[in-house]
Amino acid sequence: MDVSLLIARRLSLKSDADNRSGRHRSPAVGIAVTGIALSVTIMLLTLAIVPGFKHQITEKVFGFDAQIVLHPVQPVASYDDGSTVTVECGDTLRNRLLSNLPTGARVQLSASTPGILKTDDQFAGLVFKAFDDGLEGSIIDSCIEEGGIPDYDVEEMRYAIVVSRTTADALQLSRGDKVNAYFFVDNNLKTRRFTVAGIYNSHFNEFDKLMAYVSMPAVRSIAGLPDGAGNYIEIRGIGRDEVTDARIAMQRVVSDAFYDGTTSCYLAVNDAFEKDPMYFNWLDLLDTNVIVILVLMGCVAAVTLISCLVIMILERVTLIGTLKSLGATNGMIERMFLFMAQRIVLRGIILGDVIGLLLVWLQWQFALLPLDPEAYYLNAVPVEFNWTGIALLNIGAVVLSLAIMLIPAHMVSRISPARVMRFE
Repeated sequence: MDVSLLIARRLSLKSDADNRSGRHRSPAVGIAVTGIALSVTIMLLTLAIVPGFKHQITEKVFGFDAQIVLHPVQPVASYDDGSTVTVECGDTLRNRLLSNLPTGARVQLSASTPGILKTDDQFAGLVFKAFDDGLEGSIIDSCIEEGGIPDYDVEEMRYAIVVSRTTADALQLSRGDKVNAYFFVDNNLKTRRFTVAGIYNSHFNEFDKLMAYVSMPAVRSIAGLPDGAGNYIEIRGIGRDEVTDARIAMQRVVSDAFYDGTTSCYLAVNDAFEKDPMYFNWLDLLDTNVIVILVLMGCVAAVTLISCLVIMILERVTLIGTLKSLGATNGMIERMFLFMAQRIVLRGIILGDVIGLLLVWLQWQFALLPLDPEAYYLNAVPVEFNWTGIALLNIGAVVLSLAIMLIPAHMVSRISPARVMRFE
């Protein structure tokens, strides 16, 4: 066994005075363990909260605005006759799209039209949107607070509407209420009477105050769209890292489909990053915050660890002088103190992991820390267990601490055994 390791294992983390008086370990050791544990806890919370926040906001943006949208390009001739260009998504086109998309992607035909929802004394301007396969499994389905998602395959549900909590509160609506909607189409006023089937609350106010959801037949009859047609083809179920590659693939597919006659008009391809850049730019800025926090907490841990090791060396000057007089080299004594410092580091990291993981689990399970939805689009601090990040954090903490401990350990070489013995 290495002599340095043997001596380090026999030495306690108490100072010489502490050993004589029977007190507990040196306050410097306690401060170092606490500082390292606090730093690890904060870094672990950062790695849990920031990715969780980015994930949930991204899911909400992708829930309202599809990852990829195909929309027909308006030819010049259509502006003269005032006609609206529509798109159809037959089986041939749908299969060609899906064959070039990642597994799990969904292709939906959607249609929308602007209108006004009005009660006796209030009104709200909304976009009335519909999907050919309904709202089941959508973000709206997961955010229902009152009522439910109507079955649009049933004829009686044709004029059922799902509105946001923001709209419902503004118009004082509740489930089952009847409400009139007004639409201006081709310079004509159209009126429809809807029944509130559900009220959702995504806490994403920019979308909540704008969107209402109805059946595809209702939108087609209001906007004058032919059967089987819509305004857009939306593609969902793609990971954020896959969007760019999928968009490039879709551009190739729609070009081939137009030139071989599968589609009657050319389809432009856009993705959510182009449509909602402000959200994704904001989320990307959070990565800078993570780096700043990790660096600051790393500095805090480094300073406390260096201070602790310096104090431990100064408290054991007599021991160092004795070992040198017996023939111990500077390298052997340095390794002895490095082994002792490793014990402090491991205690701090383990304590920080336990506290950090416990806090993350409590927040994940009980949502103890709320957020203002008006500012953050979420009603509680989001967390996720990023096990890869946690493992890398622990490995990095150990490696960094070993490198940092080399700095104060070199103090040993400046201690002269003759001078120590003279003062003793």
